[in-house]
Amino acid sequence: MSSSDDLHSEHAIKLLDIVYDLHGSDKRYPYENIPFSSNEDGAITLSPSLMEALSKDENMHLIDWAHQNIVKLFKE
Repeated sequence: MSSSDDLHSEHAIKLLDIVYDLHGSDKRYPYENIPFSSNEDGAITLSPSLMEALSKDENMHLIDWAHQNIVKLFKE
């Protein structure tokens, strides 16, 4: 596995951990209450609670990555 794959895996795990901490107790998650929405053009809007968590200093590096990859984590 390349270091690019390792980094992708690390980011995915961290993002999913954050999402689980925010939504894991919600019985509708992940089927009805996913932490983002997308419009017809494919633009991603992260939920306010997820953006708040990602805005913390230790998670800020995940904001752009989440916008680019969160759909793949939940829709595939």
